[in-house]
Amino acid sequence: MRAIPKWVEKIHEENEDKEQAGIHSICFHPEGIQLIVGACDKVLVYEPNEGTLIETLTGHKDTVYAVAYAYDGKKFASGGSDKCVIVWSNKLDGILKYSHSDSIQCLAFNPVSHQLVSCTQTDFAFWSAEQKAVQKFKVSSRINCCAWTNDGQYLALGMANGTVSIRNK
Repeated sequence: MRAIPKWVEKIHEENEDKEQAGIHSICFHPEGIQLIVGACDKVLVYEPNEGTLIETLTGHKDTVYAVAYAYDGKKFASGGSDKCVIVWSNKLDGILKYSHSDSIQCLAFNPVSHQLVSCTQTDFAFWSAEQKAVQKFKVSSRINCCAWTNDGQYLALGMANGTVSIRNK
C-alpha cells in the first residue's frame, strides 16, 4: 500500500529561538468535513479535501498541544501550554474557557455522554455542558495520552511514569 499526498501545508511561523513551529495535534470532524490543527498558539481549521484554510482561531496565548472533536461534531476542544482549555462550537465560536494549573497534554470527548476530559502534568478534569463546574482530580505523574472506551464507561490514562490507569466515569 502506498500513501500519496493529497495536499501539504507548511506552517512557517517561528518562535523567538528561530525554530520552526510544529504541529502538536490534529483531528478530523467525525464526518470528515473539517480538519482541526493545533499549530503554535493557534487552532487552524481546514477544509480537508482541497486543503483550504477556513479559519484561524486565536484564543490561546501559547502553544496548542491538543485538539479533539466531540463524536457528534457539534463542538471541539483545544488545550495547550497556556494551561487553558477552550471548547469551540461547530460554527467556530469559543463557547467556554477553563484553566488548569499546568499545561494541557491531551483531550478526549466521551463518545456517549459528550463529557470532555482534559489532562495535564498534575491533574485531569471532566467538563460537560450539563455541569456548572469542572471536576478536577490530582495525579502523581504527567498524563501523556487518554482515550475513552466506545461505550463511554471507562477512561484510560497513559502516564509519563509508565503507568496505565483505567478509570470508570
